[in-house]
Amino acid sequence: MKNLLYALIALIMLYYGLQQITLSGNQMQTVFAMSWLCLAIFVIGGNFAHYLYRPKKAVSVKQSYKQSLQKKRQRQMMR
Repeated sequence: MKNLLYALIALIMLYYGLQQITLSGNQMQTVFAMSWLCLAIFVIGGNFAHYLYRPKKAVSVKQSYKQSLQKKRQRQMMR
């Protein structure tokens, strides 16, 4: 959940940063602006990827036992 929060904070920073950055100017300013935008996109993408592809929480033994009992009961009721 904190990665989603970090991605949203980075999006807000990008929103406010885009208002201040100009892509026209001398070469050094343009290189800085493009590299800053690229880094911001990598940060946002990395946080979203970590949020989307995180490992699923392990099911406790009690929950798995209860689920197996429920499945057995459902099978018995169907017969």
